[in-house]
Amino acid sequence: MKALFSSICVSVALVIFPLWCTAQETSQAQNTESEDVVPQWQKDFEALGTEKQVSYRGKLKEAGRLFNQKRIIEALNELADAQRIFPSEPGALNLVGACHVEFRNFSKARAAFEEALKLQDDYVQSIKVLNGEARARRIKPVLNILFNLVEMDFVTSQWADCVGRIEGLLPDMDPSDLTMIRLLEFKYLLCKLKLGNTDEARTLAKKYDFRDDYPYYYYANAALAYHDENEAEAERWRASARRVFRRPSTLAAWEDTMIEIGFVKSFYGGVK
Repeated sequence: MKALFSSICVSVALVIFPLWCTAQETSQAQNTESEDVVPQWQKDFEALGTEKQVSYRGKLKEAGRLFNQKRIIEALNELADAQRIFPSEPGALNLVGACHVEFRNFSKARAAFEEALKLQDDYVQSIKVLNGEARARRIKPVLNILFNLVEMDFVTSQWADCVGRIEGLLPDMDPSDLTMIRLLEFKYLLCKLKLGNTDEARTLAKKYDFRDDYPYYYYANAALAYHDENEAEAERWRASARRVFRRPSTLAAWEDTMIEIGFVKSFYGGVK
């Protein structure tokens, strides 16, 4: 399954997976690992005539192309055309949600992500009885949606819900995707701070040290310093991160997370 990564930015950037592979591609990915579980939306799509399937796939791919070029209004127009042909496909709904995130319309984004997940409900339920590699392979079609819902909880300050989603998502993340795993772990620490579990957050901050290949160590300590109202110390930790990780793109998602939590002022002024 093809998953595109995008840092979405209006006033503050979010990490969102705008999954936009076609319904046919999604069907093939699911059938590879789960021939006994076929969601209703997939059956409905396969019942379309060839002409409608081809038209739908073309419009969805064009919407994905426009999204990647930040032509969001045009992408939404293409998605609307696609959904007039076939309204109930998770990949399209996930991309609709990503488009609404661009405008920081989180209520519409969440609704789209939740509807995408609901369409996969039979498939998700079938995964619960699996473990190991079989589970890892079969959960791929829904990981993107689950991650996006974590982001919605985080940016709308639903800290307890976010903690629960992260605890459910982390065990299913690809172990090789350490960039996203570390970022999820950092958001988990921040949620604990917001919930008043400061001692637990301090313990989580010690999970990695300066030898780790990711910025977690520096930003975890910066977050604790901000929480303790020691801004000078927090700034030193962030400065250390910039010295160690020279590329701004490496730190972009971490900085954006600090803005979303309210510790750092956004480029546009003010804090969340």
